[in-house]
Amino acid sequence: MRDKNVHFSGPFIIEKALQFAKALGYEFRGNNGWLEKFKRIHGIMAKVISGESKGIDDSMKGIENWITETLSKTLKVYKPENIFNADETALFFHSLPQKTLTFKKEKCFGGKRSKARLIVMLGANLTGHQKLEPLIIGRSKNLRCFKGAKSLEVDYYFNKKILDDIRNL
Repeated sequence: MRDKNVHFSGPFIIEKALQFAKALGYEFRGNNGWLEKFKRIHGIMAKVISGESKGIDDSMKGIENWITETLSKTLKVYKPENIFNADETALFFHSLPQKTLTFKKEKCFGGKRSKARLIVMLGANLTGHQKLEPLIIGRSKNLRCFKGAKSLEVDYYFNKKILDDIRNL
């Protein structure tokens, strides 16, 4: 079942155990206590599902062929110092930490997380000797934090519409 990327939940396991017990003629009452003991005995734990790595068919050799043949031929034409990689990330500058230290009996409350952010693009060449000037895209034309600055170590652009579209995703 794991090969087919099927996800299991506690209620699903209990239901299957009830079906097996009924088919075998056993009287069984599946409950959360039984499930927790079953998981502990068999080393089963809940994990957060992340990424889409199983979304690509592992038997698909087209990607490997493209990398080994087409990409390698293309890269041979260029020197490593002329090959660049760039990526973007969001900088949540109003965001508070997600964890805190507190006493055992003290209650801890969170609040709504701010979605205010800047988009930052960083890049460098393959050798790492040439780093591109960071590119920052914000919502405001004139940021208060840049007031009075004669020059910046970054390129800053604003685009209110794009960041509003990102916020609505």
